Amino acid sequence: MRLSKKDQGVIERHEDFGEKIGGAKKDLWKERGLYVEDLEAMNEREADKFVKKDNIWKKPDYEAMLDEGIPLGVAYYIKKARDALSASPQYSYSDSTPEKRLARQKEYIKTVRELQRAVSEVRTVEDAIKAYDRFFVENGYFEPVQGWASGPHYKATEKARKNPAITNKLSNTLFVRTEGQFDREFTKKAQQEQFGVPKEQKVPRGYEIRYNDGQHTYSRNNDWKPGTYYVTKGYSIVRTNFETRDAALKWVQELAKSRSKSGKSRFVPPQLTHIKRSGPDYRSGMDIKGQHYLDTFGFRGGEFGNWMNRNDRQSSLNMGFEALKDLASALKISDKDIAYQGALAIAFGARGSGNAAAHYEPLRRVINLTKMHGAGSLAHEWWHGLDDYLGTRMGAKGMLSEQPRLYAPFQKLIETIKYKTATPEQSAALNQAQKERTRQNAARWLDSLVLNSLKQYGTEEQIKTYAGLKEAFLSGEAGAVKQISALKKAAAGRVIPKSERDRLEFWEQALAGMQAEEVPQPRQIQTDFYRNSLRMGKDFEKDGGYWESNTEMTARAFACYVMDKLPGDSDYLVGHAESAVTFVAGRDGEPEILKAFPEGEERKAINAVFDEIVAELKREQILTHSNETLPLGAQALAENEQLSLFPRERPSVVGRVAAIKEAGKAAPLMAVPEKSHGPVL
Repeated sequence: MRLSKKDQGVIERHEDFGEKIGGAKKDLWKERGLYVEDLEAMNEREADKFVKKDNIWKKPDYEAMLDEGIPLGVAYYIKKARDALSASPQYSYSDSTPEKRLARQKEYIKTVRELQRAVSEVRTVEDAIKAYDRFFVENGYFEPVQGWASGPHYKATEKARKNPAITNKLSNTLFVRTEGQFDREFTKKAQQEQFGVPKEQKVPRGYEIRYNDGQHTYSRNNDWKPGTYYVTKGYSIVRTNFETRDAALKWVQELAKSRSKSGKSRFVPPQLTHIKRSGPDYRSGMDIKGQHYLDTFGFRGGEFGNWMNRNDRQSSLNMGFEALKDLASALKISDKDIAYQGALAIAFGARGSGNAAAHYEPLRRVINLTKMHGAGSLAHEWWHGLDDYLGTRMGAKGMLSEQPRLYAPFQKLIETIKYKTATPEQSAALNQAQKERTRQNAARWLDSLVLNSLKQYGTEEQIKTYAGLKEAFLSGEAGAVKQISALKKAAAGRVIPKSERDRLEFWEQALAGMQAEEVPQPRQIQTDFYRNSLRMGKDFEKDGGYWESNTEMTARAFACYVMDKLPGDSDYLVGHAESAVTFVAGRDGEPEILKAFPEGEERKAINAVFDEIVAELKREQILTHSNETLPLGAQALAENEQLSLFPRERPSVVGRVAAIKEAGKAAPLMAVPEKSHGPVL
């Protein structure tokens, strides 16, 4: 039954439920940096991601050091010493097990901390000279030995040889023996690199601001005023006659900024203002609690963001529960398959900022749905989780879509998403374009071997003859190359070299074959979905690779697949399935619509492959077939019949279907109006 408003008002706020997921933004180690003992709370994936120099030894505030009176060269020395360390642990070929990688990570953290202690005490040039021994000798990496020349000599110990973080680069950076050397290598280089200069005062890289004293300058129109500043780049003067250095600085900063601007902005789908859903009342009129997620779907845990109030949490629980039930119904799978039999966790606004889109975290196998943008992306993120889960099962190092050859149905999916068979008209146009390119390449090659000689030594008549023979050659006429070679000999006294004649005769045969081809062969071309995804990446990414990746394209296609499988609306599940659409400039400069999701026949073909994948996963008992998705209450009657992912004794499909039908008769589904609306975010 549905609780009254009075009863709802006394319900305590929903808290995190199930197993603690860990690794959330609110649980990460703080500003102190990473220590060896912090690895105890991390799994293997997290350790690989977080054991980095920047997480162990936080980047120092060099400007604050200078404000405290530390000399410029000393602060720069500390920076270069830190920079000389590798950004993350370096693994050897023998580090082949998780235990060995963990040991290497611990060694790396310890080494970074040792260097941090050694150089953080440097405050003078004298301290810098002592830092070498303080780090290398006192920590047992080097030992002093007697040398034949003057000055100290060192020998690397076994400890140093086995530690990849101890490098020649680090040794050469720390090695300082005189004040003169320190001044050359650190103080002067710091000045050249504008180290410690505030960002707003820096001259952009490659430019210089100089002063015109009136003694060594010249301008053609005598319009270069003495006592002014000018900007140069390399050996070129970019602009002159700035009254102040600040004016010149501001101008050159704006110039550099305008030239480096990519003009790209990140694509963010519009936020859903209303959440529509039509379908069975899977909640049986009840407000959902975290325990329902544990009992119904088998999630191993769930979290809420600290900033989510009670109403936010309740709305998210209700809408998420209904959406996941819709997903199970669309795929005809068991409720327990939704959490991959306990492998998945879920979070609502707990693992990112409220303005960020929903996302899946492979490190902790958790789906995070933010209050602002999570609605509409649940199917998309659920696919990422399944992609990751299957990757682990199939032996992939990451998502299975990134290594689809490990599983034939996924390979077929990627091929269907990216390529399709061209129509006869498209094939004919492509073949004609290829023929034209081949003719142009062959013509350029022939001209480079013959035409210049004819123009220099031949007659007008011979040049006209060449034009006719050239056309015969481009038409694939047999013997044309021999005739052209003879023509060149008659005009210039030498034939075309044999190696080049052989290449031209190869062209001649290829051109003849093209002419003989009557029916164009079917061609494989990029799908509109793939081509548009490439364009989306080009226009909305700085570096590219996201929109057209296998991982993202399969997730967007899956959301559309689920949308097509649903009998009604389920916006919380697939409201953003078709949101990857924008306007771009066409070839003629006019705006045109760009859709980075599958449509039409391409979508039908992709959906058919998803059908095959789901059916195959059920045959392999990775997913469990279920004809009916039951609401709360009725579900309890059938829960003893639920199949597990790895059942010891798997009941027959016929028996399972019969049990579900019997349970369905005992507790019929509750229908809701087709156009009902859910809560407003």
